[in-house]
Amino acid sequence: MSSRQLAFGGLLVGGLLGLVAGAQPWWKASGGGASVSFSGSEASGGLTWALAAVVLAGTLLALALRARGRRVVASVVGLAGIGMVLTGALRQRPATAGVRSRLAQVSLVDTFALSATAWPWVYAIAGLLAAGGAAAMLVRAVRWPVRTARFERAATGPAADLADDPTQAWQALDAGQDPTVTGSVRSAGDAPEPREPTSESADPDVQSSTPGDTMGGQGGSITRREPS
Repeated sequence: MSSRQLAFGGLLVGGLLGLVAGAQPWWKASGGGASVSFSGSEASGGLTWALAAVVLAGTLLALALRARGRRVVASVVGLAGIGMVLTGALRQRPATAGVRSRLAQVSLVDTFALSATAWPWVYAIAGLLAAGGAAAMLVRAVRWPVRTARFERAATGPAADLADDPTQAWQALDAGQDPTVTGSVRSAGDAPEPREPTSESADPDVQSSTPGDTMGGQGGSITRREPS
């Protein structure tokens, strides 16, 4: 597996796993026979969702950037991954007022016990994957191919020809042609195409006469003029 696949795989898995882990219950409060749970997004005020979204957005953006742009994105995504690790490891507790308000909806007990789950550590692992993928991108992005290069086309055709010899454009304009159309510009040394001789101009000594010019008054005939 190449370094590019490892980097993008780590970023993608880390971002998706962060979204899933952040939506799971991180804390459980119980009291008086009732219990309520708080997800990572609720406990952190939406920080878990924001960091994972930054990782996924940076992964998609890096696919269309060059080496320098990928390094900038890798730096930002790497900081987001480190933030995910710290957020999961610190396991921010929900506010006491929020816990009491949630318990008041299901029980009249004012005291409660708060316990943590394993999901914050899963979120921290997702941050490690994202940070590792960002580090690989930062180091190896110079050697990766650029996806946008396939959409770039070199300047070919009439525009390139006119840039090499501007006099062809003036000659085409004098001839009533559009120099920007392919095949409409001729080179200066090209000779005009010969015309096919017609029946009237094939022999200058031959003329067609009308029926009134013939001696016998019979249909049209052709007379030859002898050179003087």
